[in-house]
Amino acid sequence: MRVRRLLAVAAALVLVAQAVVFALWPDAHALLIDLQVYRAGGEHVLTGAPLYAGGVLLDLPFVYPPFAAVLFAPLALLPLDLLKVLWTAAGVALLAHVVHRCAPRAGWPVVVLVAVVATALDPVRTTLYLGQINIVLLALVAGDLLGRPGSRLRGVGVGLAAAVKLTPLLFVVYLAATRRWRAAATALATFVAAAGLGFVFAPADSVAFWFDGTFLAANRISDVAGPSNHSLNGLLARLGADGLPWLAVAGALGIATIGLAVRAHRAGEEVLAVTLCGLASAALAPFAWSHHYVWAVPLAVLLGGRALAGDRWAAVGLAGVLATTLAVITALPGPQVGPIPATGLISVWQDAYLLLFLVALAATTRSHTKSGPGTPTAVGV
Repeated sequence: MRVRRLLAVAAALVLVAQAVVFALWPDAHALLIDLQVYRAGGEHVLTGAPLYAGGVLLDLPFVYPPFAAVLFAPLALLPLDLLKVLWTAAGVALLAHVVHRCAPRAGWPVVVLVAVVATALDPVRTTLYLGQINIVLLALVAGDLLGRPGSRLRGVGVGLAAAVKLTPLLFVVYLAATRRWRAAATALATFVAAAGLGFVFAPADSVAFWFDGTFLAANRISDVAGPSNHSLNGLLARLGADGLPWLAVAGALGIATIGLAVRAHRAGEEVLAVTLCGLASAALAPFAWSHHYVWAVPLAVLLGGRALAGDRWAAVGLAGVLATTLAVITALPGPQVGPIPATGLISVWQDAYLLLFLVALAATTRSHTKSGPGTPTAVGV
């Protein structure tokens, strides 16, 4: 009961803070510019206009595979204001679904309160403010891999997420590494089938995306070396060491991540395994915006549960995650910032989330070393 009261107080404070932000800067909650881009991509599919010949909304490009635009086509049929409300509500509901998958023994009152509190984390806040799709992809993967064991549909969620955004393909490697061949095959088949739908409804765009190299051009989003790229590739590009050095380091870290995830899976720590892969899917991608790190939510839930069970290192880790990701306003809206306040440590140090991933890997390695193979582990960041 004490934990629930603390969560209720925290949730109330978060809601008040969100209301104040909305009153001062309405665009923070109401602009949802990326949702408008998704909707415009759907309109392009409906009208047959090219997706990748320029901006689909003003000068903003559509960067996802054609299947995503096909998926977004129904969005073009809804009034924009209604769509914004529904999209935001769905994001919070899916966030609660993720929390429930990560902590299935927690009652729904606790799950809902944790989901509300999680909206105060910068990756979640930015996802909701922009109308981004990250929470949807997180829910697809978490709902798939943390759902009922032995489900014959395992892999479908991963495949759909990868068809919208390629980075979840890392989870196919994870499924194969844990010898869940049927689930890995299901994920790949779903991915291929979804890409095939893209060819059916947007054939020219599909050729451009898959065969003309569009999907390989990380800089179609923004400058890879710019401060908005919070991946390993961004860090190395800023140091003048992108390209082959990034491939080598990312490959090594990817192998290490899968190895640790396999060990966690065998020890019965599926939430830990999936969370490590999720963080890696952002950190090791060619380009990662700050809101791609919504995997901080499962990490915080995991550490919070262990902290309540008496794990002091997990409590320290949770404090570290919150300190790194809490959406404290660091710059007000304006010409240099845009219509949305800048928030969190990531707004002043672009490699903060990358460091969080590396520390999580190091802590998991340390925990495995101390406990030995086959022993349940805990992350202490």
